[in-house]
Amino acid sequence: MKKFDFSKEFGNIDPKYISEAEGEWKGKKRVWTPSFWSKLAAACVILALISTVLSNPKVQAAIKNFALSIGETLGFQKEIESYTEILNMSQTDHGIIVNIKEVVLDEGVLLFRVQAEIDNSKKNEQEKDTGISSFKNTGITLDMGKTTVNGQKLDEYMNAEYSPYSVDDLLDTDADSDEMKYARVQEYRFHAPTNLGENPEVHLVLNAFDYDEWEKSLAEFTFDFSISREKILKQTTDKELENISVETEEGAVTLKDIFLNKLQSSISADVPEKLFQKYEVELRGTDSKGNKVRYELRDDAETDVISRNWKFKTDFWRTYGTAGDDERPEIPNPDSEYLELQLYLKSDDIMESSVTKEYDLDDNTYAEEEGKVYDAADDSAWKAVGEKILALALVQRPPQLHRKRDQGAACLP
Repeated sequence: MKKFDFSKEFGNIDPKYISEAEGEWKGKKRVWTPSFWSKLAAACVILALISTVLSNPKVQAAIKNFALSIGETLGFQKEIESYTEILNMSQTDHGIIVNIKEVVLDEGVLLFRVQAEIDNSKKNEQEKDTGISSFKNTGITLDMGKTTVNGQKLDEYMNAEYSPYSVDDLLDTDADSDEMKYARVQEYRFHAPTNLGENPEVHLVLNAFDYDEWEKSLAEFTFDFSISREKILKQTTDKELENISVETEEGAVTLKDIFLNKLQSSISADVPEKLFQKYEVELRGTDSKGNKVRYELRDDAETDVISRNWKFKTDFWRTYGTAGDDERPEIPNPDSEYLELQLYLKSDDIMESSVTKEYDLDDNTYAEEEGKVYDAADDSAWKAVGEKILALALVQRPPQLHRKRDQGAACLP
């Protein structure tokens, strides 16, 4: 008979099965009242098993590895694993240990997974002069004034953070009880006027801060590393588009070229200034594989530049905030043959009106309350504008569209 080493095999269990095992069991419950000796025997077996299992380093690592990767946190499955640089670098300052687990860097976007904990060892007790005893009111953020890529500062225009845990973990009453630890996936979007290259050098500086005094740094952590972008560059499409335009009342929106990989996509465009001032603007549709796609119009020009640099860009936060665990970001599949897109507009106009309410306090006294009600304009809902358009030949041309061989777009009925 083959000997089964539970301690050894447990360490090889996929973390996802450990996570599934944490959930509520769906099987039928059987009422069982064991005798004292049965309870004692069972307790001894369980204690012996726990002692054996937890003494295995592999098991310890597997149990601690409940945090999701960057890709899993953002809704990807395995698509961006090859884009991810595993760092696992730690720095300590003022009694806080910060660890950068992994990083993803692409044109205009920086993602990293960070974990932190309070160091309560005697060695660091003397260094803890900031008064930080937990992460209940303490956060970790990127210092944009000191962080550089290839020696240049990042011109940030948006940031977000995500909790790297599954919905089940977040619903667990014990998930937020440990305020001695901090774990986030942080996203920073920046204007990208320069080429990152294949192996960019990153000087990343993080600050610990109090939420009540967020401008004051309580501790600083510096990390220097390089990132290989060989795989993401090989899988990136950068294609010029021809004759793609949609007419609006404010003028034509013309699509010029598309940038696409498994992490993100953008479409540069010429857009009337009046359209951007009056509306929120998006492109929505599907790729040739049936995946939903969504682009939001942004000005990608550097902060101190007057001229506009219009780009429709995909993002992560919309999916994270509204979709379920099985949803993917609304980004085209890089292996798609084409995109079918529709321009959508949403009015920014807000209608203001005054409202007066009267209240009878008693027979001889009443009160008046004046307030203002803000309603979105009648066309506040997203509305499709113009004809559907087809961005062709991302990989190869669909057979039914060979007659459009010399064009980068076709209008659909």
